[in-house]
Amino acid sequence: MKLRRILAPLALATALLTAAPAAMAADGAAGPIAPDRDVKTSEYTVVASYQNISAAALKTVTRAAQNDAYESLKHEHGTLGFYVVPDPEDSTRLVIAETFTNKRAYEAHQRGAFERAFRAVAARHGVSAPDYEIHDQSLVASTAGKTAYEKADNGGSVFTVVAEFDNVLPEWRNDFIQIAQADGYGSLTGEPGTLGFFFVPDSSDPTRFVFLETFTSLAAFVAHKNDTPAQAYLALVAKAGIVGPKFFVTNSDTGFTEPGGTSVPNQRG
Repeated sequence: MKLRRILAPLALATALLTAAPAAMAADGAAGPIAPDRDVKTSEYTVVASYQNISAAALKTVTRAAQNDAYESLKHEHGTLGFYVVPDPEDSTRLVIAETFTNKRAYEAHQRGAFERAFRAVAARHGVSAPDYEIHDQSLVASTAGKTAYEKADNGGSVFTVVAEFDNVLPEWRNDFIQIAQADGYGSLTGEPGTLGFFFVPDSSDPTRFVFLETFTSLAAFVAHKNDTPAQAYLALVAKAGIVGPKFFVTNSDTGFTEPGGTSVPNQRG
């Protein structure tokens, strides 16, 4: 798996950041939840992980990320979706997946007060800088001129999967894109448990694609994997010699037994 590692410590940016508000404290009372926005368009998709979170800091860092999610969704028009996912296989790691209207909205979020407050908390606790899996524009789930979009999840907990596929050779690229978009359309329209389907070509590597998918539960993911749209997609993967899936949330490439994890609510703390 070709991870895009950004190894400079977050502490280098601490001087530019303000202290996180007291409401982010690990023992603070839980607050309201912000739902993801309902937007009918392709979305700029970002997936990153934060490493080396100590046991003592895990609750505080997670709550800070939840607060970032809540405030960003409430106050940033360009922030559309936010998923904070503890790695179920590694308690020192937190994966954050986000969607935005476009790259400009993502960059504005990165400069904004809520993201800076979260990173200040991470820096204070010695958390490693984000390890990016993808940040690029997704393609719309579509087939035969029809499109489908994500379903509302109300900002609560959802089963979140990030899957990478590599070695999509030029002669298979158009077929791969077409059948992946059809997979997304069939899943969103025919599977009650499939909530989100973001299909992202990597603009820096034309042989690499990343999927961010959200489900009501692990069982819903299993039903999706075994359903006709996904099976047709996986048949092309095997036929074309494409490498994958590699699951980023759990850093697993041993099949479908460890595909993802459940997000925490987008909650003000």
